[in-house]
Amino acid sequence: MRAIAYLERTRLWSHAVTDALRTWSWFVDDPWHRLWDPTSGCGVMECCPNPPELRWILDVAVAVLPPKDARTLRKQIAVLDEQW
Repeated sequence: MRAIAYLERTRLWSHAVTDALRTWSWFVDDPWHRLWDPTSGCGVMECCPNPPELRWILDVAVAVLPPKDARTLRKQIAVLDEQW
């Protein structure tokens, strides 16, 4: 996971990928949040997440990971995406 640590240190913030994965999971599990409206909400990831931003973080993480780790993360994301 050095690639993620480097990505977070140089481009994102500490624990950005973990936060994005946890928040995406929470978001798709909550039926009220499926009705995301970009004009409302507080903008705090843990409260009113922006789905495109979460997916961007996860997609970037997949892109920088070694192939085996990228496949594992893609599978986790795919399970969540099916709920969306």
